[in-house]
Amino acid sequence: MLSPLLKTATESELEYISGLDYGQNAGAHLAALKAVIFDQAGKLTDDQRWFPYEVIELGSNVLASGHEREFFFCTMLVLQAARNGYDTSVDLLDKLANRATEYDQLPVLLRDQVLRAYHLAGPNNSFKPSPHQDGA
Repeated sequence: MLSPLLKTATESELEYISGLDYGQNAGAHLAALKAVIFDQAGKLTDDQRWFPYEVIELGSNVLASGHEREFFFCTMLVLQAARNGYDTSVDLLDKLANRATEYDQLPVLLRDQVLRAYHLAGPNNSFKPSPHQDGA
């Protein structure tokens, strides 16, 4: 499920994500985020619930203008965490409903990958995006 685009994350994009917790422990978040993306294929370990998952979650909740890729990266990592059972607290239907406007603002390629990831992350892979999410 991990998008190959995650491996294209730049140092600047990763630094932005790492600073999302008001800049606290940004260095630790950055090192852990790099490990998750480049060494672990997006699979988080139990010892990464704070570094970097805290900033990954924060980044998946708000789309800041000019930071669409960072929002996409964080969203994809959260969806993978939900799909593989790492994060059992995320309610995918609520998250989709709450973030639908932001997803619609993403470039089409990113938006389509996010919606596909929701479909794959849903219970028994049966999650279906709402009709207004079909790109029309």
